[in-house]
Amino acid sequence: MKLHIFRKAFTFLELIFAIVILGVVSSIGSSIIVQVYENYITQKAMHNVSIKTELAINQIVNRLTYRITSSTIARDPDTSAVDYFLPLQDINYGSSNKDRFILEWIGYDEESFSARTQPRWSGYADIAATTRTRIRTTGSRLNTARTIIQNLAGNTNEPALALLFSLGGQAFSNTLASPGPSCYGYDDANMTCIHQVTIRNNRNFNANMPAGVNISDHYKLAWSAYALVPVDRAGNVLTTISDVRNFDLELRYNYQPWSGIQYDDSATSKSILLRNVTAFKFSEQGGTLRLKLCATEKLDGIKTNISVCKEKVVIR
Repeated sequence: MKLHIFRKAFTFLELIFAIVILGVVSSIGSSIIVQVYENYITQKAMHNVSIKTELAINQIVNRLTYRITSSTIARDPDTSAVDYFLPLQDINYGSSNKDRFILEWIGYDEESFSARTQPRWSGYADIAATTRTRIRTTGSRLNTARTIIQNLAGNTNEPALALLFSLGGQAFSNTLASPGPSCYGYDDANMTCIHQVTIRNNRNFNANMPAGVNISDHYKLAWSAYALVPVDRAGNVLTTISDVRNFDLELRYNYQPWSGIQYDDSATSKSILLRNVTAFKFSEQGGTLRLKLCATEKLDGIKTNISVCKEKVVIR
């Protein structure tokens, strides 16, 4: 007698239903996986460009914190243009000012001033003991200041130094043949008065001040100007940024306009602060400087970009 053993199995209809359900589940699962991947790529790009933009604008703010306020200008790279630079507080970003997109300023020497003990330069000139060729500054240790500045500039020679006096000080009288004001201030007599000097000894600067210049008992010592310059990938200064999709933002430094060295000279030091910048705007009102910096980053494998903007205020 043969025993027949019957085993249960899926019917054809059940198999069809199982296949359909598996197809639905797999399609939903693949969509979820794709969505998770796209979210990851987006968040990664957002994080990267946000960090880069934040670091760049913080570096800018740190530099601008020690700016000589009245030396800050908005510059047009085309020096043949009418009023190719203006004091920043005069910029209103109308159509006539859109080409002044280079921000330039003179930074005073904070490192050797904020010493742990005695400042390396005191910031005050003894007017009574000052002559046309020597500026006396009591309480200073200028030989140490010179060493600090040389180390910062990466130069064994002393960079061309400048003393900056606020306008409104007393006129320095003398009997030179052609008296009159002679201050370097981006060729604008209404801005900070700048005198090129060298360190004579611990308490004195060598100078060559013409008659009639305005000096005051309070000064700041500077050894470099700074400029934020939009450039293309080859490092060439852009002539306009209104029609440029993105550009690189360079910091130009370690140059001395009071001795004829400009931001676009070949010997001027430079470094890229941020790549793929889409907007760089600045304005000043009442001594408060506003900055806006936007950058973009391409998503890997996705035909779209992520853009981030950061805004900062520098209050002086």
